[in-house]
Amino acid sequence: MDRTTQKHALPNPKTGELQRGGWYSWCFWGIVAIFYLYEFFVRVTPNVILPQLSEELKSDPGTIGSAMSVYLWVYAPTQLVVGWLFDRFGTKYLVSSASIICGVGCLVFALSNSLGMAAGARGLIGIGSAFAFVGAVYVATVWFPPRRLALIAGMTTSVGMIGEVTGQLPMNLLVEDFGWRKVVMWTGFLGGALGVLIFLVIPKRPSWFSASVARHESDNIGLWKSIACVLGNRQIWLIGFVSAVIYLPLSVLAALWGTSSLETLDSLNSNQANLAISMLAIGWLVGCPLVGLLSDRFKRRRPFILIGCLGGMGTMIILLIPGLPYWALIGMLFLSGLATSSQAITFAMAMEVNPRRFGATSVAICNFLVMLMAAGLQVCIGWILNWRSGMHVPGSTIPMHPRSIHPSTQHIAAAAKDPDSFASLQAIDYQWALACIPILFLLATLLTFFIRETRGVNIVDPLPEGENAPMALH
Repeated sequence: MDRTTQKHALPNPKTGELQRGGWYSWCFWGIVAIFYLYEFFVRVTPNVILPQLSEELKSDPGTIGSAMSVYLWVYAPTQLVVGWLFDRFGTKYLVSSASIICGVGCLVFALSNSLGMAAGARGLIGIGSAFAFVGAVYVATVWFPPRRLALIAGMTTSVGMIGEVTGQLPMNLLVEDFGWRKVVMWTGFLGGALGVLIFLVIPKRPSWFSASVARHESDNIGLWKSIACVLGNRQIWLIGFVSAVIYLPLSVLAALWGTSSLETLDSLNSNQANLAISMLAIGWLVGCPLVGLLSDRFKRRRPFILIGCLGGMGTMIILLIPGLPYWALIGMLFLSGLATSSQAITFAMAMEVNPRRFGATSVAICNFLVMLMAAGLQVCIGWILNWRSGMHVPGSTIPMHPRSIHPSTQHIAAAAKDPDSFASLQAIDYQWALACIPILFLLATLLTFFIRETRGVNIVDPLPEGENAPMALH
């Protein structure tokens, strides 16, 4: 191999010499995708350690839910500027810094001795996490040909679901052996190391890509004008709401309330509950590529969204029935993940109902609405649990309601000792708190009929014949 050929085949500091589509493109995408896996892992960590957090930080379900939701309250608005930042500064510095910020957030979280400190740490993690998925897809736009973007976006989502799965049962086993603080601290060091590795491996944007971007700068009308134009489209509000609802099993159950609710509703231990919750992500792993393939093949979006709404509503109603056999619980959670994986195509729909130049902004706003609802519902469920838990605590001034589930003396004693603890919660409390999810699914089902069918093409600004916009996923 001569020197000229070698320069084009191997990564080197002169990034202008690297060409799109080389083997190193997979390396660049892969390391940022690993950051997305890491981000998903730390995103769902509170679901595993919620009772320990409540006990050590002396907080009730409502307060702990509010503190943990800070992650989403920060993540959501950051989404609005992430795409713009990548367009201006590229991947190398942003993603490496984001990983380090996540790591620092994990370290602060592990050292937290107050709820405020823990909430601030989750906010830091939310800032860093907001760059993970978009960063991986942005790397793909630089280093892969356009025809591969849908494939790379789908693969990135699958990698994220692996992070969600490992953040459940494997995380719980580590916490049982080493304690949650030590495990979270390890994840902090891992985030810092990953950030350094990203900085060393990812090159600066190649000159040929920067030149291509510069040629299209005249089309840029600015971040806030783009946001205003997209928000002025009624369809984006409908799509964003429906997308947010379909994502609730992952954003609310898998991320925060799933393990504790299954332990109470179905008398499971923590390992069983975490394994069951991980089936949501496994359903997504199977469903995402399948739904995308079928949706593109049949040129239909809305029927698959309806399947997600109806499937999510049906499985959530069944999951609220206490005492389900474990095999049935596993099956229902897998089916819920499989059905709600259709949420992925809502991002394609968001792009298809807006002008092409607002594609990235459309996805960002849709994701903003998704995370905003998740944050609000995480808090809402916590405060409903607070309200319900006071109704059956011995000595409470709220009238007692009859209970037929978990009437053990140990449970009542724990509730009497700490009326705001998770020990005071019973199955009916979780049924009340989580009942809002199937209700929202019903509303989303009705609103889906008001969403325009795009048939897989941009209905506002069609692409030239033979071209397809890439599907954007979480």
